Amino acid sequence: MAPTPLRVGVIGPAGFGGSYLTVELLNRGHTVIGLSRNPQKLGKHPRYIPRSIDIDKVSHSELAPYFSGIDVLVSEYGPHTEGADALLYMPFLETVRKIILAVKLSPVKYFLFVGGAGSLHVPGTSDCCVDHPDFFTAYRRAIATSEAHIAYMEERLGIMGTALRAYRLARIAAAAHTETPEQLDTIAAYEAGIKTNDRAAEFIKAGRTAFMFFDGNTSFRWSFVSPSALYRPGVRTGRYEVSVDDMVLVGEQAEGESVFEGRLTGISVADMAVAIADEVEGEKLVGKHWSATGDLGDDKPGKAYASLADVEGGSA
Repeated sequence: MAPTPLRVGVIGPAGFGGSYLTVELLNRGHTVIGLSRNPQKLGKHPRYIPRSIDIDKVSHSELAPYFSGIDVLVSEYGPHTEGADALLYMPFLETVRKIILAVKLSPVKYFLFVGGAGSLHVPGTSDCCVDHPDFFTAYRRAIATSEAHIAYMEERLGIMGTALRAYRLARIAAAAHTETPEQLDTIAAYEAGIKTNDRAAEFIKAGRTAFMFFDGNTSFRWSFVSPSALYRPGVRTGRYEVSVDDMVLVGEQAEGESVFEGRLTGISVADMAVAIADEVEGEKLVGKHWSATGDLGDDKPGKAYASLADVEGGSA
């Protein structure tokens, strides 16, 4: 039996996760209200309603009316300035606070917030992965093995993707014992930079801190979604597994290696959209901090952004 059609608000409908989620929801027969500065750039569809609003420039009381007529709200909010310089701590947290206050003034019945993997716990502990000293090195090494992830970062973050590709090529050469002295220098400099000032670290830590607005809060109905670490473009399989609180790691920790090395998991943006849409319809993870993992066997570069032309039957 098909679920009752809902009116779902998506903050950031033209962004990475938001665009794929919007397409997934429309394909399921729901109406989507897109909320961002330029929601119309996603395209046109009879069940897509763009509401243009610059969330960074309004108060929470001015934002709340934009949530009218929405059953379930999903925040896929991220910095709208292109490049790594947008990955900042404080602006993100101020905006999250504003959105929550607006939700509490609105008729929204259920609010799903998409944060990041950094808030997930190291299995068997209460420690957030982003606070572990070995997380970023293992994370950068893992995404450097993926051509799809590097292509995605080059498209979205410019110089960060360029540096990652040079690091990838150097590591491939080192594994084949064909590295040059310059490539060894590239590896050493890149990994030293990770340990001292990874450019994404402050933003990932902001996602971790954002969970504190939700944890234990009973003043509104929420679900905090943390896509698994290797979250990138990829095929839609429709299959995923949910975990609560902990980051899913595969295999056994190797002797002398960090708990994360070679063990990080991921999911395609299309399958993450399936998992979020399922929760929008089913509401099985209310008040939970959860993640989803899926199959990343296909490493072909994919689109960083979906559009309404991807809706089944085409856009109108």
